[in-house]
Amino acid sequence: MRPTLRGAAAVLAVPALAMSALAATSAPASADATTDPAPATAAGYWLGGQLTDGLVHNRQYDFDDYGLTIDVGLAFHTLESAGAPHSVVEGISDAMAAAIDSYVAPGYGTDLSAGSAAKAAVLAQAAGDDATAYGGRDLISDLESTVGDDGALAGRIQDDWDPTVQYAADYANVLGQAFAAEALDAAGSAKTDAVTDFLLQQQCADGYFRQDFTVDLEADQTCDGSDGQPNVDATALAIEALQSQLDDADVAAQVAKAVDWLVDQQKANGGFGSDADIPTANANSTGAAAYALLISGQPEAAARAAAWLRAHQATNVATCVSYDDADAGAVTYDDAALANAQKHAMGKAKHDQAVRATAQALPGLLAAQTSADEPQAHFTSEYVKAGGAKPVGVTDAAPGEALCAMRGEQSVLGYAGVDGEVDLKVAIPDKTKVSKVKVANAGGTFDTVAINALGAKKLTVSLKKRSVAKGGRQVIRVSGLAPGETVLVDVTWPSTAHSGSGTSAFGQANGQGVVRTSLTASKHAGTARVKVKGAFANRKAKASFTVR
Repeated sequence: MRPTLRGAAAVLAVPALAMSALAATSAPASADATTDPAPATAAGYWLGGQLTDGLVHNRQYDFDDYGLTIDVGLAFHTLESAGAPHSVVEGISDAMAAAIDSYVAPGYGTDLSAGSAAKAAVLAQAAGDDATAYGGRDLISDLESTVGDDGALAGRIQDDWDPTVQYAADYANVLGQAFAAEALDAAGSAKTDAVTDFLLQQQCADGYFRQDFTVDLEADQTCDGSDGQPNVDATALAIEALQSQLDDADVAAQVAKAVDWLVDQQKANGGFGSDADIPTANANSTGAAAYALLISGQPEAAARAAAWLRAHQATNVATCVSYDDADAGAVTYDDAALANAQKHAMGKAKHDQAVRATAQALPGLLAAQTSADEPQAHFTSEYVKAGGAKPVGVTDAAPGEALCAMRGEQSVLGYAGVDGEVDLKVAIPDKTKVSKVKVANAGGTFDTVAINALGAKKLTVSLKKRSVAKGGRQVIRVSGLAPGETVLVDVTWPSTAHSGSGTSAFGQANGQGVVRTSLTASKHAGTARVKVKGAFANRKAKASFTVR
């Protein structure tokens, strides 16, 4: 018997339920022991708040987005392993059941959408509903009716559409085929094997799955036979959809090959692009890949992808960034969308994009990692040249974590890499000054470092004697240095060939900023020239004396 918490009431409670449940539970069993639930918790809290009576309403074009609603429901279903209440998915499923005809039979020439029926059936099964009696429809029978029976099309799902209606067409693709294989297998359908076999035909020899089918009239419907193009999203979804059939050795072998291909597509920053048309890293593809890798025994690759997702989440940190209250917790689509959200509240178009991105990213965030130790800020203990931007290093941060370096009114935002490290470049004054820099994460300031900067300065050179006999000793005193500052003393001696020979001496200033050095004069009479340079070339002095 299903719990009695139903409908809109359950959905409206999503943020509080997701937050309290996720924060109190450990990571799913497939994740590493250092998994951090905070990013998924924040994303779940935000995503639940985007539901209106159990549905996602598109603000930009003013319609209920049923496909995206199912994405949200399935995202919350993955969170059940981390403690999200099942009632969340139930509430979304109830809302979809009430609107099921409008989703699977939308009209405009499409009498039955195969992909929609498959996706809705997966949601119904995830919620514990009967997919054969869902909102008055038998989704399994609907889905089975779309499966081809003959020749090269055997096992392929196809939309039921009216060719006499303008713009009507068969929009079925590999994504829908993956949902169909998952739904029919869960229902024990006799058509499962045919649908799964056709899905596996959409995998090319390199291991990836394509997204679009071959046109109907082609005799060869395979990926290799049609020069199928690689697609990260389709490959990730196929890996997820086939999890229940891994007891079949052939299926397991092809899934393993797909996982290997997916690992090879990961970018150095942990993200994933979609395909040749969208090669740059984005939250939709990275989220799908991260979860597929997580459930496929690839925790390191999944964690690297989760770090990219975390670095694109709207997370407030100290004085560096304060997102609009309505946006905090959302995962932004890409670098540009993140920068946009940091400047001002997301508009309708960016909001819709963020709902899609967060729905895809949420399962992948289950692989987000904590730091092995407390984060620490670092800066060299030596002097640095005044002016410009100096890197304050942070180590042992959580991968992808937002970090903020603050000096006075200046704030510098950065994100830890997959290794938990980042350099935050802080501008410092162009004069001698000790600058205190505070470093914070979302939890507050955790460390403070000092930047000891030295500006330009004319140092003072004092000579013990204005005249020294050949071979005699000269004592040179340099003052005006900073305590511990290194200094180089160069003396150019007179020469009969009029090309001076030289002597150099290094030293380090004492606590009073003074260095003394003693040098033996050359055996040629004339003028000896002294040049002094402190830690940097703009801290200098010069003098001269006579060798007699």
